[in-house]
Amino acid sequence: MPWYSAFPDPKHTELNGITPEDLAALLRDPAVKVGHDVLVVDVRRTDFEGVAIKGAINLPAHSFYETVDTIVELLKNVRKVVFHCQSCLPGGRAYRAAGWYADALEKRGLSTEGVYYLEGGIKAWAGTFGEDSALSVKLAPLAE
Repeated sequence: MPWYSAFPDPKHTELNGITPEDLAALLRDPAVKVGHDVLVVDVRRTDFEGVAIKGAINLPAHSFYETVDTIVELLKNVRKVVFHCQSCLPGGRAYRAAGWYADALEKRGLSTEGVYYLEGGIKAWAGTFGEDSALSVKLAPLAE
């Protein structure tokens, strides 16, 4: 059984995508405040290695649904929340977490307009910006 079978499917499945290039432009913009205007949520768990987006927070998808109400309370004023996993494939971890987040926002009567997934995930990001120390952080391999 897949990990997500213990949780309901998100109602929001038509999500906004943002390209690595557009996200990088946002993060480089001096007028944009990370944590207020934009926040990246990395939902990887056991594969949280290689590269991370600078300023991102790690909230693993496997525990996301159970904590989504608290997450919404903490992030509800952030204008753009961008979710990513390895590849951000439809039905994958980032899609599910973003969908659950949008569902929880809607339940509170809040806009879901600012919910995004990173097109191509961290793989696409790393291919373009993985060596850019202003935008990325190198992670040590996880111990086995």
